[in-house]
Amino acid sequence: MAGGGEKRRRVGGGGGHEEEEEVVDRISELPDALRLQILSLLPLKSAIRTGALSSRWRGLWEQRWPEPSSLRIRLPPGAAGAAARVEQFGVIDRRGRRRMDCFALAFHGGQLTQPDLRRCLDYAAACEVEDLHLRLDGAAGRGSRGGGGGATRGRGMLTAHFPVGSRLLARLSVRGLNLTAAANAMVATLEVIHLHSVFLTDAALRRVAAACPRLRELDLRYCRRLRRVDFSAVGVPNLRSFTIVDCSRTTELRVPVAPRLRSFRFSGAFLSSNILSGASGSLEHLYLCSGGPETGLPPTNLPTSVSRLSNLSVLTLCSIALQYISASTAKTVVECNLHSLRELHFLMFGMANSNLADIYSFLKTCSCPQLERLFVQLPTNIHDSFTENFLAVAEEEPPKGGLENLCLAKMTNFKGHRNEMQLVEFLLRKSSCLKKLILTAPMEDHPQGLRKIQSDVLPSFLKTEILHLERASANSQISFSEPDGPQIQPLHSEVFVRF
Repeated sequence: MAGGGEKRRRVGGGGGHEEEEEVVDRISELPDALRLQILSLLPLKSAIRTGALSSRWRGLWEQRWPEPSSLRIRLPPGAAGAAARVEQFGVIDRRGRRRMDCFALAFHGGQLTQPDLRRCLDYAAACEVEDLHLRLDGAAGRGSRGGGGGATRGRGMLTAHFPVGSRLLARLSVRGLNLTAAANAMVATLEVIHLHSVFLTDAALRRVAAACPRLRELDLRYCRRLRRVDFSAVGVPNLRSFTIVDCSRTTELRVPVAPRLRSFRFSGAFLSSNILSGASGSLEHLYLCSGGPETGLPPTNLPTSVSRLSNLSVLTLCSIALQYISASTAKTVVECNLHSLRELHFLMFGMANSNLADIYSFLKTCSCPQLERLFVQLPTNIHDSFTENFLAVAEEEPPKGGLENLCLAKMTNFKGHRNEMQLVEFLLRKSSCLKKLILTAPMEDHPQGLRKIQSDVLPSFLKTEILHLERASANSQISFSEPDGPQIQPLHSEVFVRF
């Protein structure tokens, strides 16, 4: 029972009728000092969850350590190195080396020295923090995406030595630093690792994975020094979520056994991998994007393994991945039954005849009888791709069925081009349970450059034409504006490429 309460039954006077049971929440009635003592014995994640017990517990976890229970230091860009160090270490010295939940340090190139960073990490370890964030801006290694010219190979950059933090560390986030790893290290509590624009070698990554037997979430972004992500020797038995974004030099991904992997997101040049076969029985959410339009199809087995993932419930594919799947199914007869799939998301870099044919081919060869939500992100280019290649590629016949349970379809960047209209006509004709079709125009720059705004480029005659199209579902509604609220958004709403 919530809060460790117990029941008391009260009997009404006179008629002897029992009244409703009264819940006595004995734990919540404890003095604050005792409840804070209880919270101090729990890991951070469990302490936060106690807020659901009752209003008296909500937010109490923030007071379990001396103020401040979390320390976030962000040095402004203009702060000189010496002044920045005085301010930073003054905050640390005033607080003292007492337990805290989170330590976050964000600074810019030239503001801290290697001994300064070492002192901060020693302080975090002494305070036994569970959540550690380190961020270096302005001299990070994202290459052409903003990294400093002299630091593109990691020379002269500050280095964090793994294991960092404390013996209770549960979450580690590092950005813009070198990261080295000691052999035979062990951080038994570490569950989440996010590395962004970090310089680390293949061997260092293997040592990090080997040191974290409870690792359940690994996020690697713009780690340009990685070439081969290989966990064959170390194993990641508890890994549940794995993300790789634009690690441009990586050519191979080996995770032969990932029995608990539920989510895999990959954006970048497709490579050779066995991760999908290693997690074929557990994978539920899959995102595959080549990182942008490409010419030709370099050798890879990554997208072609999709057909074996019968437990997928959410699938996001870019048009290049669709092309791979279409080409592989054309060569061999592959039975693909995605019978658990509920949501499908296409990221289309083009909408020529070949792209529409790939969509139709996928829906024909990969049976999705439970599909309920379909999202298509169209390219933002204003020209109609059909007019450029209609003689080069034969049109593909649309599937005859397979969308009987589709309830929601949404197409973004819709411009009313020929192949876009064909897809709309197909969805309306074949989706007998369709409740809502949303067509949103491309976003335009705000006149003052502040933000993106929704344009209204669809002429009235085009909207009228769409509204009069044949529909299999008499109850289907067609909307031409972005609905409010996040409920009509794909699960993979974070797209790692620009359209």
